[in-house]
Amino acid sequence: MDTEFSVSFGLNEDPALCGAAAAACFARIDEIETLLTKFNDTSDVAVIGALKDGETALVAPETMDALVASAQVCAATGGAFDPTVEARTFGELILDVEHFRVGVKKGPVALDFGGIGKGSALDACAKILRSEQFELNNWLLDGGTSTLLASGSPTSEETGWPLGVGGVWKNRTKLPTVLRLSDGALSGSGFELRGEHVRDVRHGGAAVKWAQSWSRARTAAVADALSTAALALGARELKSACETLEAQVLVARSQGRFLDRFRDPLCWFGRTA
Repeated sequence: MDTEFSVSFGLNEDPALCGAAAAACFARIDEIETLLTKFNDTSDVAVIGALKDGETALVAPETMDALVASAQVCAATGGAFDPTVEARTFGELILDVEHFRVGVKKGPVALDFGGIGKGSALDACAKILRSEQFELNNWLLDGGTSTLLASGSPTSEETGWPLGVGGVWKNRTKLPTVLRLSDGALSGSGFELRGEHVRDVRHGGAAVKWAQSWSRARTAAVADALSTAALALGARELKSACETLEAQVLVARSQGRFLDRFRDPLCWFGRTA
C-alpha cells in the first residue's frame, strides 16, 4: 500500500493494552497487504486474476470485504470507482459473500485495490480494537494521513478527534477547515503530491472535475474509494452518491483566487451541505 500506518489512543486508555492492540493492528495490516497486493503471485488479487471464464476461487474474508465495499461505491458512483483494470468492468465478477467465493463471467479480470486498500486495512484494524480482547473506545487510525478512521476522542474533555481538511485551501475558504471525527472515516484525494494520477475510468484521461476531494463515511473503505471517485463526478452525481452511501463529500473547485470573492472554492455535498 506504499504508506505508513499509525494508531493513536485516548489518554484514558490503558497503555499496556494499547501497545498490544497496536501490535495486533500492524500485524493485520501486513496480512492484508499480502492478500490485496498485485505484486505477489500468491495474493488473492493474483488468484482472481488467474480465473478463466466461469471459474471460482475461495478468498479471505478481508478480500471479500474489500470487494463488497468496491461494489457498493462502484454502483453508487456509476462506475467512477472501479478496481478492475485492462478494459474490464466490476460487473464481470460474481461475489458469493456467504461462502467467500469469487467467480468471473468472462476472464481474466485484473484488480488494483490502490484506491481502497488503505481504507480496507483500517476497517480490519477497527474490528481488532473493538473486539472482546481489547474493547478500546478512543483511538485514531491513520493510513498515511490521506485516510483516517476514528472512534471516541483523545481526552474526556473533547468531543471527537480534531482533523483538518482544506490543505492549501484553508486560507481561501469561509467554511470551517477543522472537523471533529468521533465515529467514522475521513479520506482525501487530489493532485498536489503526485500530479494527475487519478483516472476517470468511465471516459479515460485524468479525473479533474475538482482540484481536490475529501469524503466522510461510516467505513474507511467507502471513504477511501469515494474520495477517489469524487474527482471524476459532477455535482448531480455527487449528490446521488452521497445519498446512496450515506456519506458526505467536500470538494475544491479549480478557480483563480480572484473568484474566491464571489464563490467559495470549497463546497459540501451530502447531509452536511
